[in-house]
Amino acid sequence: MNLDREMSSLAEGQHGLVASYQAYDLGMTKQSLSRRRGAPDWEAITANVLRRVGSPATPAQRAMAAVLDTGPDAWLSHLPAAAWWDLPGPRLEPLHVTRRKGVGRRRSELCVVHEMTDIERRHVTILNGVQVVRPELLAYQLFGSLHPLRAERLVESAWRHRLLSGRSIRRVLGDLAEQGRNGTTALRDYLDRRGDNYVPAASNLEARFEQILRDAGESPMRRQVDAGDETEWIGRVDFADEELPLLVEIQSEKYHAALCDKEHDRARLAALRAAGFKVLEFTDHDVWHRRSYVLAEVRAARRRWRQRYPPAA
Repeated sequence: MNLDREMSSLAEGQHGLVASYQAYDLGMTKQSLSRRRGAPDWEAITANVLRRVGSPATPAQRAMAAVLDTGPDAWLSHLPAAAWWDLPGPRLEPLHVTRRKGVGRRRSELCVVHEMTDIERRHVTILNGVQVVRPELLAYQLFGSLHPLRAERLVESAWRHRLLSGRSIRRVLGDLAEQGRNGTTALRDYLDRRGDNYVPAASNLEARFEQILRDAGESPMRRQVDAGDETEWIGRVDFADEELPLLVEIQSEKYHAALCDKEHDRARLAALRAAGFKVLEFTDHDVWHRRSYVLAEVRAARRRWRQRYPPAA
């Protein structure tokens, strides 16, 4: 195994960076890693992070460095995580990182370090190469660290852009809620005031899909609808036809890989189809840039269903 090649390959997916503990996992010794510090191809950012010489020095690289410097079980969090998820308003810096309590004691020169005891893998993900808390855990942190009105605006924006839902937030509340922990009461109150059937204002993506139908003279669809068969709820879908068993799901190419539980998503769509629904899946690129394709797919699906189930005379 060529360890230099392995390190370079790892750095390519991490904004040009490698942590020392990752190099050890590849099989590098402390002595061999020490020789690479200050070598022509690598430079030390901190005692724990090496940068590939020539890699772009970007805000993303600084965020990556802070996460790597904090330790293996560490994730971008709080307002910087909100910025990483593209919520309007927050800035990426100063950086904040949350790590699992007990995995290390060292401080980082690059960020403010927070610790949590009960953080689980289902609460975190990877977005654009950087380990980051998922939107549901972010909502918890925002309500625990910000004025409730500011936290509410940010969580509402995440909800509107379908990064989270009332159900997904409640699942995390069930995982993390402890008596006295900051944010628990305020976040639960926020959810209770909206109720289980709350639907936030339409996102630009949803409005664009509605516009495609409207401009073509097609019948509108209901937005954010609970779907299922005669016995159970299966899931909430983006759009449902008013008359036909036709559903539309629109996935963000930017966020889908980070947010999607692929096995659960496949099972959910299979259950909807088994219940008799036709499910059309589009990407945000389709909706913004392939209007004719989206319209043709909707029209074809409606035509097939009407041929199969003609209206009664």
